[in-house]
Amino acid sequence: MTSLPTLLISFAIVGLALAALTYSAKKSKNIFLTFLQHFCGVWFAFSGLVKAVDPIGTAYKMEDYFVQFESTFEGLQNVFAGVAPLFPWLSTYSTGFSIFMIVLEIVLGVMLMLGYARRTTAWLFLLIVVFFTILTGFTFLTGFVPAEANFFDFAKWGPYIKTQMRVTDCGCFGDFIKLDPKISFFKDIGLMIPAILFLLRSKNMHQLFTPRGRTLLVGGTTLVSLLLCLQNTYRDLPVVDFRPFKIGANIREQKALEEEARGNIEIIGWVMENTNTGEVKKVMIPMERYKELVAQYPKDQGWKIKDQIKTEPFIEKDGQRITVTETKISDFAIESENGDVTEEILGEQGYSLMIIAYKFYGEKKTETFVVQDTTWISDTLRVNTDSFTIQQRAGEIIPRKVEREIFVPEEHYGGLFRDKVNPLADAASKAGWKVYAINTFQDNEQAPSFRKQIQASYPFYHGDDKLLKTIIRSNPGVVILKDGVVVQNYHWRHLPTPAALLERFK
Repeated sequence: MTSLPTLLISFAIVGLALAALTYSAKKSKNIFLTFLQHFCGVWFAFSGLVKAVDPIGTAYKMEDYFVQFESTFEGLQNVFAGVAPLFPWLSTYSTGFSIFMIVLEIVLGVMLMLGYARRTTAWLFLLIVVFFTILTGFTFLTGFVPAEANFFDFAKWGPYIKTQMRVTDCGCFGDFIKLDPKISFFKDIGLMIPAILFLLRSKNMHQLFTPRGRTLLVGGTTLVSLLLCLQNTYRDLPVVDFRPFKIGANIREQKALEEEARGNIEIIGWVMENTNTGEVKKVMIPMERYKELVAQYPKDQGWKIKDQIKTEPFIEKDGQRITVTETKISDFAIESENGDVTEEILGEQGYSLMIIAYKFYGEKKTETFVVQDTTWISDTLRVNTDSFTIQQRAGEIIPRKVEREIFVPEEHYGGLFRDKVNPLADAASKAGWKVYAINTFQDNEQAPSFRKQIQASYPFYHGDDKLLKTIIRSNPGVVILKDGVVVQNYHWRHLPTPAALLERFK
């Protein structure tokens, strides 16, 4: 798997090669500054490109940040609390914001390498590095903030605990590579050095080609980057898939592996808090020496366990401990109205068709219908001289209007199911496939009404919204599984005909 050091070495090699070419073309005023321009330019262009293949993933990451920023500012007792309502609004435009930032990052990389509008480029580079540093800094530093404390309540900060972080990673390179938040933060602090140098020495930055040539290249890069982002957001699935549910992924085996690794996690230390003094300490005493912990930090002196420090998940193979990176597959859990169906889904033999609907587009409406209320009359009838029987007969029938709330899908969204998804589902079901849809827990109340409106014959299960968004970047989207392995993903714009589906997967 690619690591950050490998990437940095690659960027440096490319940067040196481009710097050498620039110097040989007598375009360099300062060879070190020229190298930094190419090094940072390649870095930014590459970082933007790996996110451009999946802008929706970056949009989801921005939504995570907006949620955390909202709760952070909401908890303040000063004028800055008024900033909190801004973040839900920003969240509604997260996809557009994602595309803008990705295009800017790619274009800024090209601007650096070309030396386009040097002063403007230097300022843009500094501003975007500052922006990234704020994001990665927030991600990393929340590891020092207990769950019950506000980020700005610095007096309550304690030892760094990874599980306390509000956002798990910064998404600097999308799903291509996941960086430890601490590394991401110091990476961006490191980028502040060339950012400041560019601003102070902008006149010494090299410039390639003519002014017209630079403008055409920057304009062309902007257009191509924008079209690439739009294609991978609205027109089709990511052109390169870095997600754990990509084609070829064995969900059944990977989930079992990650569960095994999670079961092997060991406790290697503790975070202790003194309720009398408020002191917090990180103590590296493993679980097998728990008695030492109790002896050194007795309860009668106010000490209590605040948190545990654990190893990364791992498995034992050939006498060696192998770390297993957890993915979203660990969270693959699907429920029906009758309980968990995860094992049933992953254990299915042969083909199955999974329909993902991570948001129902539509609205709730009140439906009025008429029911007939019947009044009954009881007649007492003599059976013989000593006994009677009571017989009921219908009396008056009174119509009554009743209102109930139903969910009505948007015409386009409902039409996708009725015209494209349902025919696939019916054909697959007749061919003996297991067919089901999965909606989010949030939409589960609307699912029966939605299912009726779209005339679906297949069952609707439910799962976590982040899980569904990770499985496929399309709503609705169709995933074909065989024996727990993903064999194909379909964006709703490119669904095959029932005949073509069955012909391909015989």
